[in-house]
Amino acid sequence: MHIKKSLMPRTWPVPRKAQGKKYISVPSHATRKGISLLFILRDILKIANTKKEVRFMTLNSLVKVNNKIRCDENFPVQVFDTINLEKAGKNYRLEIVNRKFSLKEVSDKESMEKIVKITGKKLLTGNKIQMNLDDGHNILVKEKFSVGDSALIDNINQKVLKILPLSEGANIEVVLGKHAGEKGKLVAIENLVRGRNYKIKLEGGMVSLPFKTILVIK
Repeated sequence: MHIKKSLMPRTWPVPRKAQGKKYISVPSHATRKGISLLFILRDILKIANTKKEVRFMTLNSLVKVNNKIRCDENFPVQVFDTINLEKAGKNYRLEIVNRKFSLKEVSDKESMEKIVKITGKKLLTGNKIQMNLDDGHNILVKEKFSVGDSALIDNINQKVLKILPLSEGANIEVVLGKHAGEKGKLVAIENLVRGRNYKIKLEGGMVSLPFKTILVIK
């Protein structure tokens, strides 16, 4: 699927009015949360020149996302996902810099972990607890957690390594809005009539942000 460059989300790291392709590829789902492998490999990393070349890479198991082979060139890579290109000996993590997606090269060790926001909790048969994650994955866990905390996930075994609580003193990264990509400390939680706001001390000063814009990090 493709859309006009003029209609793409502002978080995507290509100029809207640059000469060249009029249309740009979009992921198969989670369009607002990520970008497709095709877009990354062809338009950002420029490892491939055409869609056909990217498809060759994916169909021949040359590309992994979070250490899992992905055969669909339209698969969405979301924030803090890592792309593993073993043949090239490269790993990249999708981050947010100055309100736009950016790829950061990381080590093999760094690529084995991922921080994800916990968006839900469900009690299953047999008193099993299911953790619902912002990237769409669900994991059965024994650890205690609250919605809004972050989970440090082992990308190899898909297990929770650590819970990062959403509490005063937590390290925070802003993932949406005009402060996206900035990091700071959570200094207070404000109870509102509906929901909560979170006071974050950023490098540029104090801001009050809604729940959906923040992520607890290490």
